[in-house]
Amino acid sequence: MKPEELGRTEYGYNKGRLLRSVLIILAIMAACIWTGYHPPERMDPYVVWFFLLLAAGFFGLIALMLTPKLFSKRPGLVISTAGVRLPNFPDQIVRWSAIRRFERTQSKHADIIILHLDPAAAKTLISRGLAAWLQVLFQGSRLKAGIPLHILQGDPNSIFYQFSELAAEAKEAGRQAGQEDGPLVREDEAEAPGPVINGARYPAFTYALLAVLAAVYPGELAFGVEPSEAGSPTIRTLWMLGGTFRQNIVGDGEWWRLFTAPFMHGSIIHLALNCVALWVAGRLFERLIGWRWFAAIFFASALGGSIASVWFNDAGTVGVGASGGIVGLFAAVIAASIRFRSTPIASSLQMGAIQILVPSLLPIFSSARDGQTIDYAGHFGGALTGAALSLLLLTFWPRERPTPRYDKVAIAFSAAFVIIAAGALWPIINARQFYLNDPIANYFGGRYRQAISGFDTEANLNGTTAPYARVWRYFAQTRVGDPKALDDLRAAAGKTDQTAWPYPVYRLFLGELKPEELALKAADSNQICEAIFYSGEWYLFSGATEEARRRFQGALLSCPSTFIEREAAGYELAKLHTK
Repeated sequence: MKPEELGRTEYGYNKGRLLRSVLIILAIMAACIWTGYHPPERMDPYVVWFFLLLAAGFFGLIALMLTPKLFSKRPGLVISTAGVRLPNFPDQIVRWSAIRRFERTQSKHADIIILHLDPAAAKTLISRGLAAWLQVLFQGSRLKAGIPLHILQGDPNSIFYQFSELAAEAKEAGRQAGQEDGPLVREDEAEAPGPVINGARYPAFTYALLAVLAAVYPGELAFGVEPSEAGSPTIRTLWMLGGTFRQNIVGDGEWWRLFTAPFMHGSIIHLALNCVALWVAGRLFERLIGWRWFAAIFFASALGGSIASVWFNDAGTVGVGASGGIVGLFAAVIAASIRFRSTPIASSLQMGAIQILVPSLLPIFSSARDGQTIDYAGHFGGALTGAALSLLLLTFWPRERPTPRYDKVAIAFSAAFVIIAAGALWPIINARQFYLNDPIANYFGGRYRQAISGFDTEANLNGTTAPYARVWRYFAQTRVGDPKALDDLRAAAGKTDQTAWPYPVYRLFLGELKPEELALKAADSNQICEAIFYSGEWYLFSGATEEARRRFQGALLSCPSTFIEREAAGYELAKLHTK
């Protein structure tokens, strides 16, 4: 001990608490690895591994900070009349004169003293080791140093009381020596001001967005193309009303789906969870950065989430939900808190954000309803976009301004997003009307009476598709239990050329052929694919669902994309999957 270090007190690490923390982190990392080898069903294992490696990397950084402390023989804190000794600066004293001010931040899981160092004195302090570098990263500035009271042995209140007393004595001694005002700090070295919460008004955009989301969901139920299931829209309804679907976006150029999907939800529970999370995010964060950039971050994150959902998920996935935008907001909170790391407001925001981000990005939870899964790809895309945009804002956020610059850019982007989403109502309305008038769509939507009427109209046109329309009319009549179905099919067969296809299809359902014999009547690959499909329908009506499933899968693989049989095979497989 140096002569000037009087009243020296050492505090070691609470090894028991550190060990528990490290074990919990290791357990989380082990769970990530286990989930990677046992990925949830219907999720791409490569996507699962991608997310899990990111999560493992995050927790690995925390473990790198805690592990050296667990095995360290040095004290975690030394307080004396000369100053304080910290593991960040081995064999160095942070003198009281080098500490411009300090404050204590407390939360449920942390209790930290944040030291604000004099810039000139901070340059003389040398950080060593990876853990010290990570500490600087988490503190967000080299002018700050943290004393984590919650991992030290001893009562945190007693340690803080002793620290405050010695700091006050040093300040009084400096004042008496005429050194109350420390070294001047250049303006460009001044620290950024703390966050300013605008408490004069409610977070207007958050409440407006909540109202929009709450209004859209009843619209999904009212304008659905199929009856709702347990009060929730069907997958086909979500697809028809603007959900993301790779083929429509990439193949058909319906890129507007990227903007409409974030306003939609798959169930009332899905909507409620997102609304609660949005309210938590907006309650403080909107008043921290202003509604303009809060809105821009949400919409940009929602767009990033939609793109990631289409890019990473299975090609047959229909994506909806505001989750990408909401997760992006919480990721933006984490990124923005680097600027305000030492304030109690930032600390509370970080804890709330982490509690929502971790389960949102770890694919370890199953779906709440058959046919729906949690879109982790969309969550990750939104989080990445929100964090990146928040970090970009920090670059162009002057210290003297309470909110970020370029408000007009934020408003323009948000307005463009809303205009595109609203403009998409036109193609959605047209596609929905066409779908409702399509007899095949009515048939697979369970509207058999409308389907019969539509097939009748098509059959009376006597075009090339008339023989097929009469067969499908028989299917719809059978579904509603029409006693005249078989007689009408027999009469339709009499109007069909008996030497040409698809007359053998009539014979199959009239009981004159077996499925194997139908395939022998096919003259080319197109007729073979039709024979496979209609054999599947025959097996389905006979109650042999597994054989029907195999036939529909064969038709889906062999029929050209323009054939109605290929589309119908997809419908039938989807219905069998739901059952």
